Amino acid sequence: MAEEYVMEAENVRKWYIQKKMVKKDGKKVRSQQIKAVDGVSFSLKRGETLGVIGESGCGKSTLGRLLIHLEAPTSGDIRLFGESGSELLKKDPLRFRKNCQMIFQNPFDTFDPRFRLKKILKDPLKQHNIGSSEEERMEMVLSVLEQSGLTPAKDYIDRFPHELSGGQLQRIAILRSMLLDPAFIVADEPVSMLDVSIRADIINMLVELVKQKNAALVFISHDIATTRYISDRVAVMYLGRIVEMGPTDEVLHNPQHPYTKVLISNCASLNPLEKKEAIRIEGEPPTPIDNGPGCYFEPRCYCAQKGCGEEYPPLVDLGGGHWVSCCRCGGGDT
Repeated sequence: MAEEYVMEAENVRKWYIQKKMVKKDGKKVRSQQIKAVDGVSFSLKRGETLGVIGESGCGKSTLGRLLIHLEAPTSGDIRLFGESGSELLKKDPLRFRKNCQMIFQNPFDTFDPRFRLKKILKDPLKQHNIGSSEEERMEMVLSVLEQSGLTPAKDYIDRFPHELSGGQLQRIAILRSMLLDPAFIVADEPVSMLDVSIRADIINMLVELVKQKNAALVFISHDIATTRYISDRVAVMYLGRIVEMGPTDEVLHNPQHPYTKVLISNCASLNPLEKKEAIRIEGEPPTPIDNGPGCYFEPRCYCAQKGCGEEYPPLVDLGGGHWVSCCRCGGGDT
Protein backbone atom coordinates (compact mmCIF):
# COMPACT_ATOMS: atom_id res chain seq x y z
CA MET A 1 0.00 0.00 0.00
CA ALA A 2 1.25 3.46 -0.91
CA GLU A 3 0.12 4.79 2.49
CA GLU A 4 2.87 2.86 4.27
CA TYR A 5 5.50 4.98 2.55
CA VAL A 6 6.35 8.49 3.70
CA MET A 7 7.88 9.45 0.35
CA GLU A 8 7.86 7.87 -3.10
CA ALA A 9 9.84 9.05 -6.10
CA GLU A 10 8.67 7.60 -9.40
CA ASN A 11 10.77 8.01 -12.55
CA VAL A 12 11.81 11.54 -11.55
CA ARG A 13 13.67 13.58 -14.16
CA LYS A 14 15.14 17.06 -14.18
CA TRP A 15 16.36 18.13 -17.59
CA TYR A 16 17.62 21.63 -18.26
CA ILE A 17 17.71 23.15 -21.73
CA GLN A 18 21.07 24.62 -22.58
CA LYS A 19 20.90 27.87 -24.52
CA LYS A 20 22.05 27.83 -28.10
CA MET A 21 25.80 28.02 -28.46
CA VAL A 22 27.87 29.52 -31.24
CA LYS A 23 30.71 27.46 -32.63
CA LYS A 24 34.03 28.94 -33.64
CA ASP A 25 33.01 28.94 -37.29
CA GLY A 26 29.98 31.03 -36.44
CA LYS A 27 27.41 28.29 -36.92
CA LYS A 28 24.78 27.80 -34.23
CA VAL A 29 24.11 24.38 -32.78
CA ARG A 30 20.74 23.09 -31.61
CA SER A 31 19.61 23.36 -28.00
CA GLN A 32 20.96 20.58 -25.82
CA GLN A 33 19.39 18.79 -22.86
CA ILE A 34 21.31 18.60 -19.60
CA LYS A 35 20.06 15.49 -17.80
CA ALA A 36 20.82 16.39 -14.18
CA VAL A 37 18.44 13.72 -12.82
CA ASP A 38 17.38 11.09 -15.29
CA GLY A 39 14.67 8.66 -14.17
CA VAL A 40 15.17 8.06 -10.44
CA SER A 41 12.73 5.88 -8.47
CA PHE A 42 12.69 4.75 -4.82
CA SER A 43 10.49 4.89 -1.73
CA LEU A 44 11.05 5.41 1.99
CA LYS A 45 9.19 4.35 5.11
CA ARG A 46 9.16 6.09 8.48
CA GLY A 47 12.39 5.65 10.39
CA GLU A 48 14.33 4.61 7.27
CA THR A 49 17.49 6.33 6.02
CA LEU A 50 18.64 6.17 2.40
CA GLY A 51 22.22 7.25 1.70
CA VAL A 52 22.92 8.69 -1.76
CA ILE A 53 26.55 8.60 -2.86
CA GLY A 54 28.48 9.43 -6.00
CA GLU A 55 31.03 11.80 -7.50
CA SER A 56 30.54 15.55 -7.57
CA GLY A 57 28.22 16.46 -10.43
CA CYS A 58 26.32 13.17 -10.45
CA GLY A 59 23.00 14.85 -9.56
CA LYS A 60 22.79 14.16 -5.81
CA SER A 61 22.03 17.73 -4.71
CA THR A 62 19.61 18.32 -7.59
CA LEU A 63 17.75 15.18 -6.54
CA GLY A 64 17.57 16.47 -2.96
CA ARG A 65 16.05 19.76 -4.07
CA LEU A 66 13.52 17.93 -6.23
CA LEU A 67 12.43 15.69 -3.37
CA ILE A 68 11.30 18.66 -1.27
CA HIS A 69 10.08 20.66 -4.30
CA LEU A 70 12.60 23.45 -4.17
CA GLU A 71 12.69 22.68 -7.88
CA ALA A 72 9.91 21.21 -9.99
CA PRO A 73 10.71 17.94 -11.81
CA THR A 74 10.62 17.90 -15.61
CA SER A 75 8.66 14.66 -15.41
CA GLY A 76 7.81 11.94 -12.93
CA ASP A 77 6.13 12.26 -9.56
CA ILE A 78 7.17 12.65 -5.92
CA ARG A 79 4.46 11.57 -3.47
CA LEU A 80 4.10 12.32 0.23
CA PHE A 81 1.94 9.77 2.09
CA GLY A 82 0.61 8.61 -1.29
CA GLU A 83 -0.41 12.11 -2.42
CA SER A 84 1.31 13.99 -5.24
CA GLY A 85 3.76 16.45 -3.70
CA SER A 86 3.16 19.11 -6.35
CA GLU A 87 -0.61 18.93 -5.78
CA LEU A 88 -0.21 19.00 -2.00
CA LEU A 89 2.13 21.99 -2.29
CA LYS A 90 -0.55 23.89 -4.23
CA LYS A 91 -3.40 22.82 -1.96
CA ASP A 92 -1.75 23.07 1.45
CA PRO A 93 1.79 24.50 1.26
CA LEU A 94 2.11 24.84 5.04
CA ARG A 95 1.39 21.13 5.57
CA PHE A 96 3.88 20.18 2.87
CA ARG A 97 6.66 22.40 4.23
CA LYS A 98 6.02 21.22 7.78
CA ASN A 99 6.42 17.58 6.74
CA CYS A 100 9.38 18.09 4.38
CA GLN A 101 12.55 19.73 5.64
CA MET A 102 16.06 20.14 4.24
CA ILE A 103 19.43 20.55 5.95
CA PHE A 104 21.84 22.32 3.62
CA GLN A 105 25.57 21.90 3.17
CA ASN A 106 26.63 25.43 4.09
CA PRO A 107 25.28 26.53 7.49
CA PHE A 108 26.30 30.14 6.82
CA ASP A 109 23.87 30.29 3.87
CA THR A 110 21.02 28.65 5.80
CA PHE A 111 19.99 31.62 7.94
CA ASP A 112 19.06 35.20 7.09
CA PRO A 113 22.01 37.25 8.42
CA ARG A 114 19.70 40.16 9.32
CA PHE A 115 17.85 38.23 12.04
CA ARG A 116 18.83 37.14 15.52
CA LEU A 117 18.57 33.49 16.57
CA LYS A 118 15.46 34.29 18.59
CA LYS A 119 13.53 35.30 15.48
CA ILE A 120 15.08 32.62 13.27
CA LEU A 121 13.86 29.84 15.57
CA LYS A 122 10.60 31.35 16.77
CA ASP A 123 9.07 32.42 13.44
CA PRO A 124 8.61 28.87 12.02
CA LEU A 125 6.82 27.83 15.22
CA LYS A 126 4.47 30.79 14.96
CA GLN A 127 3.85 30.25 11.25
CA HIS A 128 2.84 26.62 11.82
CA ASN A 129 0.82 27.35 14.99
CA ILE A 130 3.15 25.37 17.23
CA GLY A 131 2.96 26.56 20.83
CA SER A 132 -0.01 28.31 22.44
CA SER A 133 1.78 31.55 23.33
CA GLU A 134 4.93 33.58 22.74
CA GLU A 135 6.21 32.48 26.13
CA GLU A 136 5.79 28.81 25.27
CA ARG A 137 7.54 29.29 21.94
CA MET A 138 10.40 31.06 23.64
CA GLU A 139 10.78 28.12 26.02
CA MET A 140 10.94 25.79 23.04
CA VAL A 141 13.61 27.98 21.42
CA LEU A 142 15.69 28.04 24.60
CA SER A 143 15.36 24.26 24.88
CA VAL A 144 16.60 23.84 21.29
CA LEU A 145 19.64 26.00 21.96
CA GLU A 146 20.43 23.98 25.08
CA GLN A 147 20.17 20.75 23.07
CA SER A 148 22.61 22.16 20.51
CA GLY A 149 25.17 22.74 23.24
CA LEU A 150 24.82 26.53 23.30
CA THR A 151 24.62 27.01 27.05
CA PRO A 152 23.43 29.05 28.76
CA ALA A 153 20.90 29.58 25.96
CA LYS A 154 19.99 33.10 27.10
CA ASP A 155 23.50 34.24 26.25
CA TYR A 156 23.02 33.20 22.61
CA ILE A 157 19.38 34.06 21.91
CA ASP A 158 20.11 37.61 20.75
CA ARG A 159 23.13 36.77 18.62
CA PHE A 160 23.27 37.00 14.83
CA PRO A 161 24.33 33.98 12.71
CA HIS A 162 27.75 35.46 11.92
CA GLU A 163 28.53 35.49 15.64
CA LEU A 164 28.50 31.67 15.78
CA SER A 165 30.80 29.02 14.34
CA GLY A 166 29.87 26.74 11.46
CA GLY A 167 29.43 23.78 13.79
CA GLN A 168 27.12 25.74 16.10
CA LEU A 169 25.04 26.95 13.15
CA GLN A 170 24.71 23.46 11.69
CA ARG A 171 23.52 22.11 15.03
CA ILE A 172 20.88 24.85 15.13
CA ALA A 173 19.91 24.14 11.50
CA ILE A 174 19.31 20.47 12.31
CA LEU A 175 17.36 21.23 15.48
CA ARG A 176 15.29 23.92 13.75
CA SER A 177 14.23 21.46 11.07
CA MET A 178 13.16 19.04 13.81
CA LEU A 179 11.08 21.68 15.63
CA LEU A 180 8.29 21.17 13.10
CA ASP A 181 8.23 17.39 13.63
CA PRO A 182 8.76 16.56 9.92
CA ALA A 183 8.04 13.18 8.38
CA PHE A 184 10.70 13.47 5.67
CA ILE A 185 14.13 15.14 5.75
CA VAL A 186 16.85 15.66 3.15
CA ALA A 187 20.37 16.26 4.50
CA ASP A 188 22.67 17.45 1.71
CA GLU A 189 26.28 16.82 2.81
CA PRO A 190 25.54 18.42 6.21
CA VAL A 191 29.07 18.01 7.63
CA SER A 192 31.32 18.38 4.58
CA MET A 193 32.14 22.03 5.36
CA LEU A 194 32.80 21.45 9.07
CA ASP A 195 36.01 20.61 10.91
CA VAL A 196 36.70 16.88 11.18
CA SER A 197 36.80 17.16 14.99
CA ILE A 198 33.09 18.01 15.24
CA ARG A 199 31.62 15.97 12.38
CA ALA A 200 30.96 12.87 14.48
CA ASP A 201 29.02 14.85 17.09
CA ILE A 202 26.86 16.50 14.42
CA ILE A 203 26.14 13.17 12.71
CA ASN A 204 25.29 11.49 16.02
CA MET A 205 22.90 14.31 16.87
CA LEU A 206 21.20 13.98 13.47
CA VAL A 207 20.85 10.19 13.85
CA GLU A 208 19.38 10.52 17.34
CA LEU A 209 16.85 13.18 16.34
CA VAL A 210 15.72 11.22 13.27
CA LYS A 211 15.11 8.21 15.51
CA GLN A 212 13.19 10.31 18.04
CA LYS A 213 10.94 11.76 15.34
CA ASN A 214 10.68 8.43 13.47
CA ALA A 215 11.29 10.39 10.26
CA ALA A 216 12.45 9.21 6.85
CA LEU A 217 15.84 10.62 5.84
CA VAL A 218 17.72 10.98 2.57
CA PHE A 219 21.40 11.49 3.44
CA ILE A 220 23.43 12.86 0.53
CA SER A 221 27.19 12.47 0.80
CA HIS A 222 30.42 11.66 -1.02
CA ASP A 223 31.77 10.08 2.20
CA ILE A 224 31.14 6.33 2.02
CA ALA A 225 32.21 5.64 5.61
CA THR A 226 29.76 8.18 7.03
CA THR A 227 27.01 6.95 4.72
CA ARG A 228 27.59 3.39 5.88
CA TYR A 229 27.27 4.47 9.53
CA ILE A 230 24.02 6.39 9.12
CA SER A 231 22.10 4.58 6.34
CA ASP A 232 19.82 1.54 6.18
CA ARG A 233 20.01 1.49 2.38
CA VAL A 234 22.35 3.13 -0.09
CA ALA A 235 21.85 4.35 -3.66
CA VAL A 236 24.81 4.94 -5.95
CA MET A 237 24.32 7.69 -8.55
CA TYR A 238 26.21 8.30 -11.77
CA LEU A 239 25.28 11.07 -14.22
CA GLY A 240 21.75 11.47 -12.89
CA ARG A 241 20.86 7.80 -12.63
CA ILE A 242 20.88 5.26 -9.82
CA VAL A 243 23.22 2.47 -10.95
CA GLU A 244 23.01 0.36 -7.78
CA MET A 245 20.78 0.35 -4.70
CA GLY A 246 20.14 -1.93 -1.77
CA PRO A 247 20.82 -2.61 1.92
CA THR A 248 23.92 -0.67 2.92
CA ASP A 249 26.13 -3.57 4.02
CA GLU A 250 25.08 -5.67 1.02
CA VAL A 251 25.95 -2.95 -1.51
CA LEU A 252 29.20 -1.90 0.17
CA HIS A 253 30.49 -5.41 0.88
CA ASN A 254 29.12 -7.08 -2.25
CA PRO A 255 29.07 -4.37 -4.95
CA GLN A 256 27.96 -5.48 -8.40
CA HIS A 257 28.23 -2.37 -10.56
CA PRO A 258 31.75 -1.48 -11.78
CA TYR A 259 31.27 2.15 -10.71
CA THR A 260 30.31 1.11 -7.17
CA LYS A 261 33.43 -1.06 -7.04
CA VAL A 262 35.55 1.91 -8.11
CA LEU A 263 34.11 4.14 -5.38
CA ILE A 264 34.57 1.54 -2.64
CA SER A 265 38.07 0.56 -3.75
CA ASN A 266 39.14 4.18 -3.33
CA CYS A 267 37.64 4.45 0.16
CA ALA A 268 40.20 3.28 2.72
CA SER A 269 38.04 3.64 5.80
CA LEU A 270 35.48 0.84 5.37
CA ASN A 271 37.80 -1.76 6.91
CA PRO A 272 41.22 -0.48 8.07
CA LEU A 273 42.59 -4.04 8.26
CA GLU A 274 41.65 -4.93 4.70
CA LYS A 275 44.38 -4.69 2.09
CA LYS A 276 43.10 -3.82 -1.35
CA GLU A 277 44.18 -2.05 -4.49
CA ALA A 278 42.31 0.99 -5.71
CA ILE A 279 40.64 0.56 -9.09
CA ARG A 280 41.73 3.37 -11.38
CA ILE A 281 39.57 4.70 -14.17
CA GLU A 282 40.55 7.17 -16.83
CA GLY A 283 39.19 10.66 -17.27
CA GLU A 284 36.57 12.80 -15.59
CA PRO A 285 32.82 12.10 -15.68
CA PRO A 286 31.42 13.32 -19.01
CA THR A 287 28.97 16.20 -19.04
CA PRO A 288 25.31 15.16 -18.60
CA ILE A 289 24.37 16.56 -22.01
CA ASP A 290 22.40 14.38 -24.42
CA ASN A 291 23.82 11.17 -22.94
CA GLY A 292 23.13 7.76 -24.32
CA PRO A 293 21.96 5.61 -25.82
CA GLY A 294 24.06 3.07 -23.90
CA CYS A 295 25.33 2.86 -20.34
CA TYR A 296 26.60 6.27 -19.23
CA PHE A 297 29.58 4.71 -17.46
CA GLU A 298 30.67 2.68 -20.51
CA PRO A 299 33.32 5.19 -21.78
CA ARG A 300 35.20 4.94 -18.43
CA CYS A 301 34.33 1.36 -17.44
CA TYR A 302 37.26 -1.01 -16.92
CA CYS A 303 35.17 -4.04 -17.86
CA ALA A 304 32.99 -2.69 -20.67
CA GLN A 305 31.97 -5.23 -23.28
CA LYS A 306 30.03 -5.48 -26.49
CA GLY A 307 26.51 -4.14 -26.09
CA CYS A 308 27.23 -1.75 -23.21
CA GLY A 309 27.13 1.27 -25.51
CA GLU A 310 23.98 0.25 -27.37
CA GLU A 311 21.18 0.40 -24.80
CA TYR A 312 20.96 1.67 -21.22
CA PRO A 313 20.45 -1.34 -18.91
CA PRO A 314 17.41 -1.23 -16.59
CA LEU A 315 17.66 -1.83 -12.85
CA VAL A 316 17.56 -5.58 -12.18
CA ASP A 317 16.57 -7.12 -8.84
CA LEU A 318 19.35 -9.41 -7.59
CA GLY A 319 17.30 -10.42 -4.56
CA GLY A 320 17.01 -9.08 -1.05
CA GLY A 321 16.25 -5.58 -2.30
CA HIS A 322 19.62 -5.32 -4.08
CA TRP A 323 19.21 -3.66 -7.50
CA VAL A 324 21.83 -2.98 -10.15
CA SER A 325 21.84 -1.42 -13.62
CA CYS A 326 24.56 -3.21 -15.60
CA CYS A 327 24.69 -5.34 -18.74
CA ARG A 328 26.96 -7.79 -16.93
CA CYS A 329 24.21 -8.46 -14.35
CA GLY A 330 21.46 -9.31 -16.78
CA GLY A 331 20.38 -5.74 -17.42
CA GLY A 332 20.87 -5.81 -21.15
CA ASP A 333 22.31 -7.70 -24.10
CA THR A 334 25.85 -8.95 -23.69
